This record gives sequence, C-alpha cells and structure tokens, in this order.
Amino acid sequence: MRRAMAFLVLLMSASNTLFASQFTGELKLLPEGCQFTKERKCQLGSMLTFKSPNGLVWQTDIWKAGNHESGTTDGASIPKWAQPIIGDAYDASFLKAAIVHDHYCYEENRVRSWVETHRMFYYALIDLGIDKVKAKTMYFAVFTFGPHWRDVVEGEKCGENCIKTLAPSGLVSEESQLNWDNSITTTQNFKAALEADPSMSLNEIEAYAESAKPNDFYVGQGSTYVPEGVNDPNLLQKY
Repeated sequence: MRRAMAFLVLLMSASNTLFASQFTGELKLLPEGCQFTKERKCQLGSMLTFKSPNGLVWQTDIWKAGNHESGTTDGASIPKWAQPIIGDAYDASFLKAAIVHDHYCYEENRVRSWVETHRMFYYALIDLGIDKVKAKTMYFAVFTFGPHWRDVVEGEKCGENCIKTLAPSGLVSEESQLNWDNSITTTQNFKAALEADPSMSLNEIEAYAESAKPNDFYVGQGSTYVPEGVNDPNLLQKY
C-alpha cells in the first residue's frame, strides 16, 4: 500500500512538473492611463515572463528609447467585430497573455516558430483562468489569421547555379488578417463548431484551420521552407 501511495505521489509530482505553466513579473503600463488614449499604445515598465507547459520560457522587454516595438503593447489584437465576444483589447483578464504574445510576434522578436508562439498564447490564457471555449476561439483566430512567418533556408550545395547559390534566405512573413472579412465568417463558424464540441484539441483546431485555408503557404506547413530557386513563385511576392 505504501509503495502504491509513493508511486502515486511520484506520478502526480512528475505530471505537475511536465504540465505546470506560470507567469512571473508585474504588469506595469506607462505612461499612466496610456490604454485610454486615442492611440492606445503603452510602454512596458517591467518585464513579464511566462513558462509554457513544455518548459519554454518567454519574456518581454522593458521599454527603452531606441526600441522599435519591443517593450510596447497596444493590448490584445482584437478586431472591433470580435470585441463583443472576446472583450476589449486591454481586458485585464487576458492582458498579460496578449502582451507576451505581442512581443514574440513583433518582427524583430520572431525567434521561435509562429506555431509555438501562438500555442504559447493559448497556454497563457489558460494559466490566467480564461474559459477554455473562449481561449480556444482566440487561439483559432490567431493561428488562422494572426501573423505567420517561415524561415527560408538554403538548399544543399550542389554546384554552380544550384539552389544554395541562388536561393535567398531569412524569414518571410505575412501580417495579421484578423480584420479581413473572411476572418469574421470563418471564426464565427469555428466558434459554433467548438460550442458543439468543447473538447476539441489543439491539433483538431489546427486541422480545422488548415481546412479553412487550403494550400496556404503558412497554415499547415512547416516552420522552414527550401525554395526551388530565385524564381520560386512562393517567394517572388514575399521578398
């Protein structure tokens, strides 16, 4: 009996270690009242850190003069059509998650894949106590219509005029499409499907997104891309 109890305690401890997620740091927006101004742009006066269930640590910057976007926020990227469903951009219940997510979506901070970044947003929402249906709806929206990026990598070196000597490299990206008309209908349809099946997993949500955007360059694809050469049609409009 004692061995069984000890095993159970050990198992529970291991589970907690594997799945624990946590926010640390104080939320401090500057200047005071910035979220109520016309621009609704704020600077961060302190760092926020979030540890995902997979152990990855995500941390924002404190605003410093000369920064591009790091250390700033405009709250959650919630289009006006979604605010009656989700809430205001500066809704305190999910603001911390939005700020950390914003940081890693800024062009200069895209150090992890867009899938990892958007999944972190979902886990952060859950950690803050957001209802799962609401969190999954927000996840679907950013996964499907939020910013996306892929790392264009050089092909294997194979001689003169081969891919390695011709292909560009670096990140290619597309910015948020949350204000597009298509995003409204698609997200509303997804929300109805989710309410019918609230147990929908993240993998199932991502599969739904892939079916909504078939043949998309980003959704449903890997985080890297090896071009077919300088005239690769997938890249001509992206560089």
